[in-house]
Amino acid sequence: MVEFHQIYYKEEQKQKLYPFAKPYFNEDLTIYFENVPIVKLVTESKADKIGVFSWKLSEKIGNRVGLRGPVTLEALDFDYEVLSLTKNSSRHTMLAMGNQWHPSFSKTITLLWEKLGYKIPNEAKNPIYQNSFCAKREVYLDYVTNFLIPAMDLTERDEEMKSLMIQPSGYARLNRHADIKRVKAKLGMDDYPLSPFILERSPCLFFQMKGYKISYL
Repeated sequence: MVEFHQIYYKEEQKQKLYPFAKPYFNEDLTIYFENVPIVKLVTESKADKIGVFSWKLSEKIGNRVGLRGPVTLEALDFDYEVLSLTKNSSRHTMLAMGNQWHPSFSKTITLLWEKLGYKIPNEAKNPIYQNSFCAKREVYLDYVTNFLIPAMDLTERDEEMKSLMIQPSGYARLNRHADIKRVKAKLGMDDYPLSPFILERSPCLFFQMKGYKISYL
């Protein structure tokens, strides 16, 4: 069984969700964005496999992943450890590009991993963006319990880490659809903080470090 959640924060976004998705209304906003709901949903889940996605998922990938066919619960229900719903070129360098797109990206993600006691891979072999993946519950729980929760806790108690994670990400400049009004209203910031862009790139690096296999449809 696959538990497929989609996070939304405006009523009009609900119509963009997949019909089989479990809607999750995220009224609050923290500097961690969707990662707070991810912790709640993954730690409470009893499903064999789980995915927590943005309401924009269908817009980002259309109704096809690769050439295999539409996204359905049946298509997602096979034997895998991690299943990515996005796929980049084999030449794509996730960490190098992150440094081009976001100021202080490399410094921040490297320091976060060091302070958590991990050695960050030199580059991602199988990049995943926007947390667009399903995983076996025990695999997702491993990431949430041993990386995501400690990363957010560290950010809250470590002044150096917090100052890096809340700095402007440059996303407002990169994406004309960025919801700066909401960020300003909820967080008092004029740009998205760097933290969600650091955290969304960490799952695939954690899976790589732990030796979990990342599959594709």
